[in-house]
Amino acid sequence: MDGSGTDTRQAQIKRALFGALYGLLGGTAFALTAALIDIWLHPDLPLSVNWPVFTLRLPLISLGLAIVGAVTCWWHEAWHGLLSGAIVASALALMAALFTSQVDTGMKFIVLIFILVPVAAMTLPVAYVLRWFTERHARALHMNRSGARIAGLVLLVIAVGAGFGYFMKSSGRAIEATRLIHNFLQDIALARAEKNPLASVAGVSERRETPYQMYSTHSETSSEAFDIHIEYEDNYKLLCTVILYPGRDPYFSGCQAGVR
Repeated sequence: MDGSGTDTRQAQIKRALFGALYGLLGGTAFALTAALIDIWLHPDLPLSVNWPVFTLRLPLISLGLAIVGAVTCWWHEAWHGLLSGAIVASALALMAALFTSQVDTGMKFIVLIFILVPVAAMTLPVAYVLRWFTERHARALHMNRSGARIAGLVLLVIAVGAGFGYFMKSSGRAIEATRLIHNFLQDIALARAEKNPLASVAGVSERRETPYQMYSTHSETSSEAFDIHIEYEDNYKLLCTVILYPGRDPYFSGCQAGVR
């Protein structure tokens, strides 16, 4: 893992740029896969991208991993780079989590200080992977068929990022809640509105033939509930809550309708 040859400032900058490139590619592949994986896995549902989450996650993860890659690969000595990269990765992750929460500033600072080292230990594999790609890239530059080798590394880091993004798929319970609301809407579209809880929601019956898309998020009102976001083509929006207690059938809690 240690670099070879004389470590000049130019070599440091080049190595850091390679690390940033692989971090950016891996982070972008992760964010894209995480946003699209449910759509790919459940083509029978009119699922859509959760754009508020995606537009926040894409720059945070992509640029964050680019920074981690640059810091990790700046150092000639492998362990200096790995430890620095792990610390930066953990600090970025904690700041993103803490400063988007409702905890007061003093508590955020305390949590950041005391959890930094344990989180750094968990992010060490991320720094290692980025260093590994950068070292292989540097070696490929001095080997036969360097272009093909580097292209292989690029495809591999994209595959690794996409592979981790796969695990961001919605849980089975979230899909079950989404499917429940979708079935209600389909019954209304087929004029089977008897005992349908969505039939009385303003604006739903009138849009029985209007296409819509949907996605789920964890509910802010209950740890056992999911919020199902529905958006029709005419910009009419619907937010329905479904409660799923373990071992029980899903329970429809209610809907809020509106146009934004």
